[in-house]
This record gives sequence, structure tokens and C-alpha cells, in this order.
Amino acid sequence: MKNDCLNVCKGIAAFAVVLIHCSFPSPVGGMMNGLARFGVPLFFMVSGYFSYGKETDTVRRRIRKLLKLFLSANGIYFIWRLLALWKQGSLTLEAAAVFFTPVSLIKWVFWNESPFMGHLWFLGALLYCYGLYWILVKNGREERVYVLIPLCLTANLLLGEGFSLLGRKISFLYVRNFWLTGLPFFLWGHWLSREERKGRLAIRPGFCLGAILFGACLSMGEMLLSGGGELYLGSILMTGGIFSLALWKPDFGKGSFLAHVGEKAALHIYLWQMIVFDVMEELAYIGGIHEHMVYQWVMPLGVGVISWLLAEVLIFGKKGVWRQ
Repeated sequence: MKNDCLNVCKGIAAFAVVLIHCSFPSPVGGMMNGLARFGVPLFFMVSGYFSYGKETDTVRRRIRKLLKLFLSANGIYFIWRLLALWKQGSLTLEAAAVFFTPVSLIKWVFWNESPFMGHLWFLGALLYCYGLYWILVKNGREERVYVLIPLCLTANLLLGEGFSLLGRKISFLYVRNFWLTGLPFFLWGHWLSREERKGRLAIRPGFCLGAILFGACLSMGEMLLSGGGELYLGSILMTGGIFSLALWKPDFGKGSFLAHVGEKAALHIYLWQMIVFDVMEELAYIGGIHEHMVYQWVMPLGVGVISWLLAEVLIFGKKGVWRQ
């Protein structure tokens, strides 16, 4: 069943993720980066939520559709990287082959790290989520793995933020992946859907709002203490609070701009924001304004707006209007 409020949340999350990759000047940029960390987990939760009760054929169709998107997005960014090398005058067969070294492929397969653009890890991790879920559904065990939710999230926080607070950095690859980010949030969304359908989900709006506000403050504090991370305890509280509120008030935001963005444009914004960012940065360097403070404040907003406009163009084109 359609949930307009979840679409609103997805729209907010899409623009939040832009602020992770295109930051405002410090210290505001750092605080916004900490706040925005709920975005990607929310997308995983939505996918898990709408997977509950689906048969293997439905899950298989989603896997095929996502696989096509995964291959096309990585292919487009591969071409984008080759164009960047060509512009620099360093496009050679050896330079292109660097993307396919054994180390790069191992990172791609085990940790979902695309060799072409880092943010594409989300597609690989989501593909793994659906693949595992298909196996679980096929064997009737999809509701027996909820114990992985707290285990994976605890491991994520200990390996990521915990090590940072102790002054011992580990690669983000070990926490920003299917294993410790995608899977637990996907299962969390799935569990919430089960509890809701069985009438066992008692949502307390005040508690959810408190979790969101406390999580927001905590995220900014954790960011300052740890020096930056992939996921914070505050992010988990924010994600759970936002998602739960959306289930409590499913009609909130119906027909709004953000509901439209979340339903139609969010994925496009997420996927193509880095191309928009690269183009804006290049134009700023050409125009000599890259170091100007006004540009640095406007750039994240510009990337968000242009990414949305590009998404609308792609949606318009997909409807076949241009082919009529």
C-alpha cells in the first residue's frame, strides 16, 4: 500500500545524501554531514519494508530490474571516468585497466565499492539484500534472521565510530557495505512491516520525535568527536524515528513536492548527483570562482536543484513524451 509520508521522507533523504557528497563550508558542512547520515539507511529500510510478504517471483523481478540499473549506472560512470582521463590527456589502455585490477574487483565483490564512483556501493549492497532475501523467502526463513539487525549495527558502530573515537581508523569499506549497513536496515524495515501487518506495532509519536531530535544532536556531536564516519548512533535513532512516524501518519504530505520527489525522482538524484557535482566544479574552476565563499555556500544547493531537474528530465523522457 502506498505511503505518501514515506515518499516525503525519501525525498528529504535524497537531498540529504547530496549534502554528504557536496558539503557546505565548515563547521556547518560537517554538522550537516552528520545529520544527513540517516539518508542511505532510510532507503534500505524502505526496500525491506515493501519486500515483506512478496513471493519469490516478485523478488526475482526486482533483482533483474535492479541488476540492469546496477550495470547501466556503473557503465555510465565508467565512461564518465574515461572522459575525465581523456580531458587530462592521460587516457591510455593501462589507465583504463586500473579500474579492473584484482584489488578493485575484490573490493567491488566483497565490499560493494564500485571502482568507478564510490556512491554506487548502494546499488551493489541493495542487490545483495534482494539476493539474500530471495534465498530466505525460497526457504521460508525470512523472519528468522532479525537477530542480525542489532548484531550488524553494533558491529558497524564498534568498527567504524568506536575505532575512530579510540584514534584507530579502519577503512570505511568494512562498515559501508551490504554486511553492516544494507542488511540490518533492510531487515529492520522488513520487521516493521511484519509487526504493522500483524497489528503489533504501537507507535508513539512523541517518542519518535524525541528519537529524531536527540539523534540529530547526537549525530552532530559524534561527528565532531570522531572526526567523521559513515554511520552514527544518532543516525540510527533518526532513521528509526523518521520511518516510524511515516508509518504512523501515512497520508502526510500527499500531493506535495517532496512526495513526488521521493516517489519518482529520489533514485535519479542519488545516482547522477556526482556528474552534476563534477560539471559544476569544472565550470567553477574555469570561471575562477571555485574558492569564492559565495560559490562554496551555493554549490551544494545548486547540485541538489540541478540533480532534481535532471531527474525530472529523465522521468519525462522515460514516459515516452519525446517519442510521440
